[in-house]
Amino acid sequence: MLFKCLILTLLLLDLKLFAITILSIHLILLALDKQFFPFLTDACTEGYNEMADPFKKKLFQELQSMKNGSTSKLRILEVGGGSGANLKYYQVPAIIDILEPNPNFEYYFKKNAANYKELEVNPLTQGFCEDLLAAGFDNDCFDIVISTLVLCSVNDQNKCYEEIHRVLKPGGKFLYVEHVYAEQTSFLKTMQKVLMIGNFWQFLNDGCCLDRNTDSTIKAFSKWSKVEQEKFDLPFSSNMFHRVFNWPITPHVMGYAQK
Repeated sequence: MLFKCLILTLLLLDLKLFAITILSIHLILLALDKQFFPFLTDACTEGYNEMADPFKKKLFQELQSMKNGSTSKLRILEVGGGSGANLKYYQVPAIIDILEPNPNFEYYFKKNAANYKELEVNPLTQGFCEDLLAAGFDNDCFDIVISTLVLCSVNDQNKCYEEIHRVLKPGGKFLYVEHVYAEQTSFLKTMQKVLMIGNFWQFLNDGCCLDRNTDSTIKAFSKWSKVEQEKFDLPFSSNMFHRVFNWPITPHVMGYAQK
């Protein structure tokens, strides 16, 4: 909104050339952002996993409980799998599909997936969580759907829940680790609001929103038979860059919702 107001003001002041220049730079940065964000994400994966490791390990233990002695492989869909940050946590026999809306992640995904030859990972599928049918995923075809740091940037969370519920088999589980809005009176929440002004944080992080109560929207979706979740704060990293960059997403929620 602030950017639109700036362009409009420049046009009203008859500074057309200046407005065109700024708009052109903005469009170039938008185009580069889709390419730069996968590089940034891949570079930050190790640092984030260092901080979130005990929580991710706890969450991915649900894969063992879903296996429950069965000799068949689990069918797993990870939405927003990006560069393959979660591949190290798949410790059960499974066939894994990974959905990613940004095609520029493919290089990093292939590079990282090559380190896990023991996993049966299908080629990266381009698509959006809001329309898993268009990505080729039918009803009742997955035992588990996983998202980590994805629901902050989707266009419509409820459509995502509808689609995730549709593709899960009866009794299947949706596992998630997501950052959420800070507590009402905290300084962090104020800073989250500031970083969202003019879509600044969204621009830097490919649409990521700091002001979503994802824990509440998951619980509010009425089709789940059961929801188990807990909140936690992301621990500080020993690396100053990761500490500063991840501070705005400190509040997290993790859990599962069952069909």
